Amino acid sequence: MVGGPGGQPPYREPSAKSRGVKAAIIATVLTLIVGGGAFAFYKLDPFNLFTAGPQAAEALPANAIFYVGVDLEPSAEQKVAALRFLNHFPAFREEVKIDDENADVRRRVFEEAAEDAEDPACAAISYDADIAPWIGGKFGVAGVPGPRGGTEPDVMLALEVTDRDAAVVGLDKLRSCSDESDDEYGLAFSGDYAVLAETQALADEFAASADDASLADDDDFTADMESLGDLGVATMWVDIEGSIDALGPVAPGSDEMDFLKTAYQRGAATIRFSSDSVEVVTAIYGDTPSIDHGDNQIVDLPESTVFAMSEAGGGERLDASWDDIMSAAKEEAGVDIETQISQFEAETGLALPEDLSTVLGDNIMFAIDSEGLTAAAIEAEDPSLFNAGVRFTTDPAALNAIYDKVLALVDADAQQSLPFVKRDADDGIVIATNDGYAERLADLDGGLGDSGEFQSVTDDAAGKEFVMFFNWDSVEEQILQAAENTGAPPDVIENLEPLRAFGITADVEGDYWISTYRLSVND
Repeated sequence: MVGGPGGQPPYREPSAKSRGVKAAIIATVLTLIVGGGAFAFYKLDPFNLFTAGPQAAEALPANAIFYVGVDLEPSAEQKVAALRFLNHFPAFREEVKIDDENADVRRRVFEEAAEDAEDPACAAISYDADIAPWIGGKFGVAGVPGPRGGTEPDVMLALEVTDRDAAVVGLDKLRSCSDESDDEYGLAFSGDYAVLAETQALADEFAASADDASLADDDDFTADMESLGDLGVATMWVDIEGSIDALGPVAPGSDEMDFLKTAYQRGAATIRFSSDSVEVVTAIYGDTPSIDHGDNQIVDLPESTVFAMSEAGGGERLDASWDDIMSAAKEEAGVDIETQISQFEAETGLALPEDLSTVLGDNIMFAIDSEGLTAAAIEAEDPSLFNAGVRFTTDPAALNAIYDKVLALVDADAQQSLPFVKRDADDGIVIATNDGYAERLADLDGGLGDSGEFQSVTDDAAGKEFVMFFNWDSVEEQILQAAENTGAPPDVIENLEPLRAFGITADVEGDYWISTYRLSVND
């Protein structure tokens, strides 16, 4: 019998083989309740998303070094938004078959997983009788440093429950559905959560620690969560320094790990939906200096741009980071970075970091236009037939001096056959595949930033240090035709058709490097 009401199993010190996430009950609960195994993540909870607050972190110890949480009880407004997004995809509509935002997705997940289970004991478990009376809407998994020796952290699960007595009985039935149902596990309670671990001693310890000081009470954790904005379907957090220390000698490259601990202390991420997009937001807390970069020029590219990457303030970013880069390189075993740089400068005539800082400049941008981007042009292997180029924005004279140095490294015959052209702009230089596109990049008076596709995957792109954009719609026909020609299944093609665009934006906000990855679909 499990711990809590109904009895306590004996404490059993886990062997090296059984440490980690190897308690059968934890794996079983994650599979049957959370939707692991073959039941894909997107089926887990397609519209029970979003809530403010730390979620299951309330029942996890404050010394946790990593955390993954899911909340299944947010507002109806967000349920509708996520449902609308996921219903763009035929596979979702056909596989999940849930179109009511009030439906209990936990039931759907449990029943699907139970049907796939081979043990007949699983078929005897009823969601209505054995699960619904006690299962809550939040759960979290965390790693806690193991004080009993070894290098792996102890792993625990916090599962929200509405009835402790019913939870004890229901969890014991779930264990009977496991291939390793004889394995011991520990169960304790902290507030409204069941705390599960590999042994009863660990479960009791974790629950008591959470009661005394939970992860949700930790100031650093709270700040990291707030840096993400609204929390979504899943939230992740890691104490980078604590995780590296917990791994000890298992962690590769102690010098690199020391640099990582110094530069980046913590990381957090969340996944959230709107009705026409899904995004992952990450926040890295560390020593990334803020720079005073100008507007990102990607917004001024032609509206016909299919792909672009742009870094604003790259020269200043390099200058601010160069000492750290050198320190990290010097710590690399067997590398004399200063000698290597001196040799490079002697062989090329270039100076580091000065010339590299000039190249990165105020803005550096690579772009490909959809005009001329045909299968025939690509197959012809003639770059001049399609439009692509790089724009360097800083002092034109300094850029041209570096260009001349690089060109001097190429022999005269090769210079005549270079597959690009160079054009000067008022604020830099352009290197492109043909004269026409070189002029467009030099003028840089397009309206990409105002286009619907671009705005569907970016927010305030002009104000961001880094922006990447891919306009799926503009090349969808070519890609799907190529997929069909290579024998892609019709259902794969059908589920690619709703896609619209993909974008990444990143910038320093206070003490955090915030990155947003967003995928949009057509309504």
